[in-house]
Amino acid sequence: MRATEAARPDRLHDDPLAAAVVASAEQEIPSAPPGAAEFMAIRTRFYDNFLVDSARQVVVLAAGLDARAFRLPWAPDVRLFELDLPELLAFKDGVIATADLTAACTRVVVPVDLRDDWTAALSAAGFAADQPTAWVAEGLLQYLSEPDKKRLLDTISGLSAPGSRFAFDHMDASADDREAVVDALEKIRSMGAEFVATVDDPAGWLTAHGWTVAVDRIPALAVAYGRPLPDFMDPAAANATALCTAALPA
Repeated sequence: MRATEAARPDRLHDDPLAAAVVASAEQEIPSAPPGAAEFMAIRTRFYDNFLVDSARQVVVLAAGLDARAFRLPWAPDVRLFELDLPELLAFKDGVIATADLTAACTRVVVPVDLRDDWTAALSAAGFAADQPTAWVAEGLLQYLSEPDKKRLLDTISGLSAPGSRFAFDHMDASADDREAVVDALEKIRSMGAEFVATVDDPAGWLTAHGWTVAVDRIPALAVAYGRPLPDFMDPAAANATALCTAALPA
């Protein structure tokens, strides 16, 4: 989906890694459910905007095939930490080498399982807990159990200096019976993952840890980005996805 979006003349983002990943796939990539590409373009642009003016220390949780280290206009002193499973990061580095890409910031790969204790590994990689951090959890919380989500938030809060920021996405439980959502979840399950609904009150969830939270919705963002959602998309289903940013006082 990111490779297709990058090829559009009115693209909301570019991604030099996406086409290389598609080319390296050893099996057919499943087609996306209707509306998924439009959703992905909006969500990607939202996180891009969040990070453009970010802190000089960035942590991308469950980084997967995220290419922001290579495609965003970073300040030269930014350090970006990518956390994910070792085998996934090894595959990604192979694709990066084949595509001959160079990071626009200092990219630090940290192979961990986010369901375990990853604090020591991040610190050993050079993370500075006394510096403001921009945290990104794109498409992550939906796949964690409630205890794992709480543990992740506790860890982020404990490592965040004043002035830190956090961006994540969340789907309201009210969307569970929408046809578009059911179809998307079935596609996700067919690829071996399991979707777990997140809490319905992300603001309260973080406010209890001292964060100030702002919530944006997909349809409104689509209009703001000049890419209104197509008529075939279910407005209620699209509106059930919240893209959240949180901040600690400086």
